Amino acid sequence: MCSLPFIFGWYDEAAKLRHDVPEEQRAESGPAQPESLEGVLVAQLAAEEITCGQYHRAMAKIAARDDERHPLAVPSGPDAEAE
Repeated sequence: MCSLPFIFGWYDEAAKLRHDVPEEQRAESGPAQPESLEGVLVAQLAAEEITCGQYHRAMAKIAARDDERHPLAVPSGPDAEAE
């Protein structure tokens, strides 16, 4: 998992550029900032500020928090028993 950014070239200078800003303004504003907690974690992982283990633990905490806030509701199907 830790090698994915390097395999797919995600940590690339071109990928850091904001595409919704004209090229003249890109040089002034610098690289784009992550817009989500997951994006911040990926940026820290790519910059080697955190380890793969720290990344996995943080993502697990995010998933658990998301599961608490927005639990998955599975609709009953034709094979489900009637209650």
